[in-house]
Amino acid sequence: MLYFLTGTTASGKSALAHKIAIEKNIPILSLDSMAVYKGLDILTAKPTEVMRTEVMYYGLDIADTDQNFSVVDYLNYLIDKNIPKLSFEQDILVVGGTGLYYKSMIDSFEFRPTDPAIRAELEQLNYEQLLKFHELHEIKLPNSELNKRRLIRNIEDSILEQSKYIFPPINVNEETVGIFWNNPKYKQNIKLRTKEMINQGLISEINKINKPSKTILQAIGMNIDKDIEENINIKTMKLAKKQITWFKKETRLKMIESDDDSIIYENMMELIND
Repeated sequence: MLYFLTGTTASGKSALAHKIAIEKNIPILSLDSMAVYKGLDILTAKPTEVMRTEVMYYGLDIADTDQNFSVVDYLNYLIDKNIPKLSFEQDILVVGGTGLYYKSMIDSFEFRPTDPAIRAELEQLNYEQLLKFHELHEIKLPNSELNKRRLIRNIEDSILEQSKYIFPPINVNEETVGIFWNNPKYKQNIKLRTKEMINQGLISEINKINKPSKTILQAIGMNIDKDIEENINIKTMKLAKKQITWFKKETRLKMIESDDDSIIYENMMELIND
């Protein structure tokens, strides 16, 4: 069965999840859209090499930094790793704060895989050319604000109409699938974590990325100004607020507001042992 430990960034969920995984001898699946990238170890606070020898981790180091990695790519990865089937055979702790990844798994999203060759060709077209492509091939425009990314995806959906999939069912608790840890000290934790990341060599890590993908450029800390520490703190706090707002709507997650990790631990263990 899959058990979800979600929460605000810098809540402390990753360290707690590792502790639980060791005690229960179960693997961890990362639910973090940035941890999928190779080379972003400090920025995404990935588990250390020692931690990875103690616990089996899924969902890390999947994509190169010049790759635009989408939720569809994440779902394809889960299918490739047989996660849906494994959820009926063993317990897996799913940890992270990417709401779209969570939603796509819980609701068995219907999706269409992208064709790299088609995507590469479409990326060469500008906005006006993509509109013309729709007109020439009689493709209905999406009912949303138009931009190049939406137009490309709309064309792909049309071309790959017969290649759609529904994400396979996963084994979760019928009532409560996990916990959202709303740590009231997240702002303080973010500031402390930012200082630690910078001391560990964050700036050097970022400078090593020659051609960051569009997805990477949206990450915390990638669009930096002269005051990198303040920039990261502001962006990360905005992310945390969005996470709280987004996950409040998820009725199958038990939201716990506390800065005491022992309370989260007890609730997660109760859920897993039930």
